[in-house]
Amino acid sequence: MRGWNLPGKPTIKDIARLVGVSHSTVSRALNGSPLISSVTRERIQAIADRMDFEFNEGARRLKNRKTGIIGVLYYSVLNDFRSSLYTNELFRDLRHSLERVGLDALVVEAYNDQSGQSNIARLIRQNKVDGFVIIHPEIRREDYELIKVHKLPIVHIHMISDGISRDSVDCFFTDNYEGGHLAARHLIDSGCRKIQVVRIDENEAEEFRQRTLGCLSALEEAGFIVDVEGFFSCDCSYKGGYRLVKENHIHLREYDGIFIPADIAAFGFLNALKEEGIRVPEDLKVIGFDDSPVGRMTLPSLTTIHQPREELADKASKRIRSLLFDDTSDEPIQEYVKPALVIRESS
Repeated sequence: MRGWNLPGKPTIKDIARLVGVSHSTVSRALNGSPLISSVTRERIQAIADRMDFEFNEGARRLKNRKTGIIGVLYYSVLNDFRSSLYTNELFRDLRHSLERVGLDALVVEAYNDQSGQSNIARLIRQNKVDGFVIIHPEIRREDYELIKVHKLPIVHIHMISDGISRDSVDCFFTDNYEGGHLAARHLIDSGCRKIQVVRIDENEAEEFRQRTLGCLSALEEAGFIVDVEGFFSCDCSYKGGYRLVKENHIHLREYDGIFIPADIAAFGFLNALKEEGIRVPEDLKVIGFDDSPVGRMTLPSLTTIHQPREELADKASKRIRSLLFDDTSDEPIQEYVKPALVIRESS
């Protein structure tokens, strides 16, 4: 079957009839509901694609008095160059994913930089959005309560606000622990015998802590003796990585492999190593974390751990659409998406 050869546009009921399931099963499958098996979901999606099926969001919004706009709330710190390398890509993927399910993104800071006033409350009062995708670690409890009172769906991605139980909300994360484990295994498999870890000083952010723990776990499993007290540390910035080398270049010559849990710090690290005459990867193998596009252009290009931005954005978009339109009674979803190793010249 190629395309849809009958009069009119294909509907969910048409797909249901062809697959032999209920129309509610089709709706849930197309929205990525975990209640539908992956086999059934893939079969339904394949038939929908062949029929050129598209959601009729206009009619649905009119019926439900929806705007079709999702507020994407982010942390002002993410404007910094050190963070924007990753988050700009995430915003782009999220916007595209929302568009694919018939929704639009309104990207705003959660709180006004000057006054500190809540943009969340303003968006709700003005009926500007139907729900929120949150990329922010410090949403105020009164704003959560306001969202709850107005029965607006929320989905967290990449991070979650302090004091909020992960079991109580929908959230999608990179498996940072697994990423750190992958990084260490790669250094070990590449022949490194004296491996060190850089601790990122970002107020003990959970994502960096998990990356470090995953790395340490892999090293201990392989029989390495890890001197936790001897960790190098820097802040999550180009200057932080650069300064780390300048202050420790003699000590760094004792190692043959190093894991830096943030690409932006690894970029500064690589540049400073070159200035100090430490060859990469001959003297020291280096691996980062994020898979920023810049990493393909450094000299040498940076081996890194890829954060699955596209998959995170896709899952978050499908979930919030399902919460908006499917009257779902599903329990909140907490899902960790596996990262991947990207091998380049630095290792």
